Amino acid sequence: MKKKLPLLAVMFLMSGVLLVARADSVSFFSSAGTTTNSSASPTQNIDMHPFWAGPFAGSRWVSYTSSGNPSDPDFVQVPNGTAVTFTATFTLSEAVTTAFLRVLADDTTNVVVNGTEIFPANLTGPYPVCSTTPIGCLTSTEGKFTTSQLAPYLKIGVNTIQFTVYQEGGGSYGLDYAGVINGGTSTVPEPGTILLLGTGLLSAVGAARKRKQRS
Repeated sequence: MKKKLPLLAVMFLMSGVLLVARADSVSFFSSAGTTTNSSASPTQNIDMHPFWAGPFAGSRWVSYTSSGNPSDPDFVQVPNGTAVTFTATFTLSEAVTTAFLRVLADDTTNVVVNGTEIFPANLTGPYPVCSTTPIGCLTSTEGKFTTSQLAPYLKIGVNTIQFTVYQEGGGSYGLDYAGVINGGTSTVPEPGTILLLGTGLLSAVGAARKRKQRS
């Protein structure tokens, strides 16, 4: 003979189901294999300039030529006025709940999400030194973007984030970025639902006590 679950246990199980939430996470980062660019040459991982901040976890400093470390025998100093656009493409299957993006560049870069510029390049002088001007090449000049800045321009489906990296004052040239986007449909009940569950549980406990007293 099968035993029936007590009403109290059933209600606890139901509340547990309601509290389950599901979420997907998408990571994207700079590397030769994940980033395209607008030049005639493929994106390549580069040996970073010793002065730059190290790459973010999972990412690599990238360029369209060997333009990172001046000590490398194949180092190329790209011409002043160079502006190459690097593109990251990724797919979101759910609405965005949280998002974060970090960016480093030499000399500087803008940030464009699905065609909307959310950060303009700081081309305010003859040489936007990457150690003093965000977005730059040091931790102190790193670009940081959060959910409120990114989510309004992200969508379910294919997304692009673009960085036009500018060479303004000679020296090295490169880009490094990393981002994480979380999406999902939360099924956590609203406070009113929790209150109703709590009231139901208390009622069930009271009814169980009364039946015990009568028997």
